[in-house]
Amino acid sequence: MKLASNQRKFLEAMANKMEAIVRVGKNGLEAKIIESISEALNSHELIKIKILDSSPNTADEVCEEALKVTGATLVRIIGRVIILYKPFTEKPRKIELPK
Repeated sequence: MKLASNQRKFLEAMANKMEAIVRVGKNGLEAKIIESISEALNSHELIKIKILDSSPNTADEVCEEALKVTGATLVRIIGRVIILYKPFTEKPRKIELPK
């Protein structure tokens, strides 16, 4: 899914008020972390992932793997924080993107 710049800004503003749902720590990007990212997207549509300083992975590495496995859309990477969006397909959407 391709986001227009106004849609991206809209999602960034929403994510600004959110806490990180998934944190990647010293054990790095394990299968259970990818699974929790997928579960979070299935229940929230828009999530933040925080890569802790102790993590051996970079934000780009985590983002690449998360996008590959979940099929989500990257909203933005800000330092060690990743914002991902994946609209609901099986239930009503919580987020209505601007046109």
